[in-house]
Amino acid sequence: MTLPPDSHAGSSPGTGPDAGTAPATGRVLATAPRAAAALVCVAGLVHLVVAPDHFDEWAPAGLFFIAVAAGQLWLAQALSRGLSARLVPAAVLLTSGLVALYVVSRTIGLPFHADGAGLGLGGSHHGGSQVPGGQGNGMPIIPGSGAEATIETVGALDLVCVVAELGALALLVGMLPPRQRRSVGNLLLAVGICGWVVWGLVRFT
Repeated sequence: MTLPPDSHAGSSPGTGPDAGTAPATGRVLATAPRAAAALVCVAGLVHLVVAPDHFDEWAPAGLFFIAVAAGQLWLAQALSRGLSARLVPAAVLLTSGLVALYVVSRTIGLPFHADGAGLGLGGSHHGGSQVPGGQGNGMPIIPGSGAEATIETVGALDLVCVVAELGALALLVGMLPPRQRRSVGNLLLAVGICGWVVWGLVRFT
């Protein structure tokens, strides 16, 4: 009596039910570092372009922008060449810190600045989108923060830079090991939700 052949025993690698999933996942994982490198490079170039204008307004700000640009361009090169897994958490931390710094500078103002170099700063070289009748860029200002003198307007280059950084951040988080990815993703989500809650409380109260 001839037994029916085992449907799995004779199947070659790549013909099982999950055969199409593994290569697709591998392609995504292989593409993520290069995509993140491109986005980080865009953000670094934006910081480099606006650095001279920040130098004219306040030398420490110009130096900061040059340092950020150099760091991001180095990170882009490292990602394109295969960044060490040990450095990915640091890249996530620094990128999320830059996004947070940007949000603070456009909402409550930065505590460190040159006298008189704050209001409208972004509009002079970023292509400001001043809201008529608004304070700074029309975004809410936390009472007592002194942001009336330090708030920056949102401009076209600002948006290009922050969108690139957010995209790179998402890709970098996806490059973390599964356990770290879940923890960091939840933490960033919680911080984002808290930020929106604070924004809503200040905006509508």
